[in-house]
Amino acid sequence: MARAFDYIIIGAGSAGAVIAARLSEDPGVSVLLLEAGGRDNHPLQLMPLAMLKVAYGKRGTFQFWSEPEPGLGGRSIQIPRGRALGGSSSINAMIYIRGNRNDYDRWRQNGCEGWSYADVLPYFKRLENNFRGETEFHGAGGPIDIQPVIEPDNHFDELKQAAEAAGLPFNEDANGAAQEGISRIEQNTTKDGRRASTARAYLYPAMGRPNLTIETGAVTSRIVVERGRATGVEYIKDGQRHSVMAEREIVVSAGAYNSPQILMLSGIGDADHLKSVGVTPVHELPGVGQNLNEHPNILHTHAAKPDTGLTRWLRLDRATWSVARWFMHQESIFGRNGASSSVFLRSRDGLETPDIQIVHLTASNGGKLWGIPGLMPAPNWCFTARVGGPLNPQSRGWVKLRSSDPAAPPRIFFNMFGVKDDLNTIVRGMHMSRRIFAQQPLADILEKEIFPGAHLQSDEELENVIRANATHRSHPSGTCKMGIDDMAVVDPQLRVRGIEGLRVADASIMPHVIAGNTNTPSMMIGEKAADLLRNRALSPAAV
Repeated sequence: MARAFDYIIIGAGSAGAVIAARLSEDPGVSVLLLEAGGRDNHPLQLMPLAMLKVAYGKRGTFQFWSEPEPGLGGRSIQIPRGRALGGSSSINAMIYIRGNRNDYDRWRQNGCEGWSYADVLPYFKRLENNFRGETEFHGAGGPIDIQPVIEPDNHFDELKQAAEAAGLPFNEDANGAAQEGISRIEQNTTKDGRRASTARAYLYPAMGRPNLTIETGAVTSRIVVERGRATGVEYIKDGQRHSVMAEREIVVSAGAYNSPQILMLSGIGDADHLKSVGVTPVHELPGVGQNLNEHPNILHTHAAKPDTGLTRWLRLDRATWSVARWFMHQESIFGRNGASSSVFLRSRDGLETPDIQIVHLTASNGGKLWGIPGLMPAPNWCFTARVGGPLNPQSRGWVKLRSSDPAAPPRIFFNMFGVKDDLNTIVRGMHMSRRIFAQQPLADILEKEIFPGAHLQSDEELENVIRANATHRSHPSGTCKMGIDDMAVVDPQLRVRGIEGLRVADASIMPHVIAGNTNTPSMMIGEKAADLLRNRALSPAAV
């Protein structure tokens, strides 16, 4: 007979690990957590500065590709996602941003009762162990450490003064009362110089509980639905098929790509699409896989004077010493994510909230080791701005099944710049980035613009270079959106519409992508989902 558990959680990522850990706090319930990947225990997975090598490597990742994107000149772009305990919190940039408070109020205004900023702030505070301590906007004693990135080679003071000279305010706390302005980068999901994914922060401390079972290497093939109720899960591990039963509820927390994929493999979605790939429809829900939101991203790079920025630490001898210090649990640049500042700005007058985010780092994106003439590349002294926006894109894409095979990657179409105003916004963001880089004292340590190049000045020229080079910010959301309209997949309690005993809880439920990085909001969704499952709720904040 199939094993039975009270709760089955599919996906041990930024939300799923939180939910499993919180539910298992009650010794009277049994929890099964299914994860397609394995443990996040490779040294590079734990080294914050190695994030790009990890994200684009084979270990602990899915490497998806988008469909050809007309708005990007027909290019397909690579999409790395976490495939390990901790999910994408095991490969991401560890930047602590909650989004804009107006994002959540707009969710509530669109019918998502219980998801206003006042409603979600207590859950943000509960997950935090913030360096500021307990304040109106922040929490202390939670599983997730929040620390500022303070390095002299990050040149934050020069960036701050340049941004202020460009007309932007200094903002001590972009996750506090207001978002706009330049702020020092703060890291989450790190602790003592090591990456601390949601698996390490939430799940590992809970692993000794007898009521929590974790199956790694478990690829979910379908959710079993009987007479309108989700009753169990079938999965494949080590080539063998397994079935488990859920006495109470099943929660899908596999992320904005895999959550809709799992629902569709289970026969939940648009019936015509399911039939076209050989899946028998079980429940018509046309919004599954629709409404894909993602932030466009373009790099803006300036050459810098020699021996400036983080590149100096990539010299072979210095890097070797820094890595050794990191292994010995001592202070090291390899325990940081390499970013310096985050700038939220409004690219035009009349906007209520920022529509562009610029993240600065004082090196090239993906800098390389140097130091042996003739054998290693010369140092690439530069400063890079990651210009991201619009923060609330109008373009919408989709996720569809490639086939009925659960091991086949989903089809992903961003429809990036499908709405022309999205392209107009990021062009304005590039102009603003140039304006910041042109200000003193930052201009004193910079040389010529490397990319896109100072010879490209008109909006049309920038549009062309953006279409040819833009990518995504790894902030997918919205594919199982929460709401009360006909295209909503889940209701404000995160219950799948029309199916009992089944919920979705991860970034896929966001009605629209939040204005910023999505990892912390996904953890908040996990915290709130655990309380919804337990029929609990934290009192709204007085803000």
